Order: sequence, then C-alpha cells, then structure tokens
Amino acid sequence: MTKRRHGVQHKRPPPGGGRRRLARLCVVLFRMGLGPVLGRRLLLLHHTARTDGRRRHTALEVIAYDTERGSWILASPADAPWFLDLLAAPLTTVQVGNHHYAVTAHFPEADEAAEIMARHLTDGLRRACPAGEMAENAQARPHGRTGDLSALVRLDAAPGQRLP
Repeated sequence: MTKRRHGVQHKRPPPGGGRRRLARLCVVLFRMGLGPVLGRRLLLLHHTARTDGRRRHTALEVIAYDTERGSWILASPADAPWFLDLLAAPLTTVQVGNHHYAVTAHFPEADEAAEIMARHLTDGLRRACPAGEMAENAQARPHGRTGDLSALVRLDAAPGQRLP
C-alpha cells in the first residue's frame, strides 16, 4: 500500500499506537533534560517542516561520529519527512546529550556513502547498521525494515564549537 503525504509517495503508513509512543519517548526524554541517559548513539534533530514552516523534533540513531571533522552520520529512508525537511533547509541544530550544536546537512554521493559505510563496518562496530543490504544481519533489526534505507546524511558542526 502506498500513500501520498506532503507531496511524497510513501510505502508505509506512519507508525501508530504503541509504536508511535515508543518512537516519541526519546524526544520526551531529551526535552526533560535526560539526553545524557541516551548516550551518544542518539541525537535530537531540530528541523523546520518544509510544508508549514513549524519546528519539528526527531530522535535519530547515529551510525558514525567523526571526532576530527565534528560530524555525525545518519541513515534514512529517502522519503522520511525529516530527510526531506533537511533537503529543503540544511542549516539546523542537533542536541547530543544536553549540548546543542549548529550543523549543516550534507548528502554524500553513492561512492562517498559506500566509503563511509565500509569504514563504519570495519571500525569494529558490530551493531546492525541501518543501511539495508550493507547490514550484517538485517533481519535482526528491531524495526524489521530491510533495504528501504537508501540515503546517508552527514551533519557537520559549525566551526568554533566545542564538540563531544
């Protein structure tokens, strides 16, 4: 079943019921000041909706963090609302722990994305990577998606910020 929302063709309906509450729990924890409890593996993305201009907040898993560049790598379905919002307005902020950082979103080309994923998989990080066919065991992922994550986003911190 496919649906059109905000001018984009979606393969799945948005999560509802318990799945939606669970997905929003991380956002609530960040807002309560409990971001450090979630560690560096999650960040809270503050982005502007491309349709109505309202501020949105989405908790996302970080698949890699580059301390030298000051950048976070995220994987996304190409039709995710937050991904499309970043395409429209790439300057935004993220919250990691209780610290906020000004970032610029960059969208690596296929060859750079493959290099990032190869580096990520060889760094000794053995958790399942959310990049579909590149994951070691895609069936073990809790959300059950396989192969529909097709885009990487690199969030580069603005110069002069003290990074984690």
